[in-house]
Amino acid sequence: TDHSSRGAPLDKRSDNELVTLARCGDKKAFGHLVDRYQEMVTRVAVGQVKDEDSAQEIAQEAVLQAYLSLDRLPHRF
Repeated sequence: TDHSSRGAPLDKRSDNELVTLARCGDKKAFGHLVDRYQEMVTRVAVGQVKDEDSAQEIAQEAVLQAYLSLDRLPHRF
């Protein structure tokens, strides 16, 4: 099981904890957030554009924007 920066395994950590770790440069924590939400993000995108390929691109862009915006995310969400 993957532990980041000591403590509970990543799959047992809250979103807030994972975002805090990711802000500190923990790529595994961000990857776990992506794993946790990728399917939902893609499903929402498919619902909006009705095209699987376009939805995949939109989902990837959303993940990239989330990563680039980590420092601007609210501390509690």
